[in-house]
Amino acid sequence: MKKIFTVSFLIIALMILDNALMPFISIKGVYPSLLFLFVICYSIVNGSKSAVILGIFSGLLQDIYFIDGVGINMLLNMIMCLIAAQIGSTIFKDKIIIPVLTCILLMLLKGILMLIVLYILGNHVYLKVILYRSIYSIPFSIFMYRIVYKLCERPFMVKNWRF
Repeated sequence: MKKIFTVSFLIIALMILDNALMPFISIKGVYPSLLFLFVICYSIVNGSKSAVILGIFSGLLQDIYFIDGVGINMLLNMIMCLIAAQIGSTIFKDKIIIPVLTCILLMLLKGILMLIVLYILGNHVYLKVILYRSIYSIPFSIFMYRIVYKLCERPFMVKNWRF
């Protein structure tokens, strides 16, 4: 129960930070999504079951502020979290290089898929913005992965096996 409360609180707090604080540190109107980085890092560490739940919940929160296409973030976040969980199941989680590269590539992939869907719907997003957002996310993803990895090692976050 404490694990669910902690993760839910962090998701809501990161959503508020994404919409209230991050625009102030934008470069040419581009800033990374802390919420998306958190759910990707959490999915890498914890696996596919929590990835689906976090992807849907975080996407729903992002869709609240996304007027052009409701449900797009929910679907794309779920897919990106599942991919991150699959990558996380095959790597050493204590090393930081592969998880950070995964975060950046999945942010780029989500942006490209979002560009395609919005283009079909008649809206325009520039590829340059998606590339800048992915590059600007590198330092944030390094810190986010370290925080998430340390959080997931806490005793109340670890699921113990019962025989």
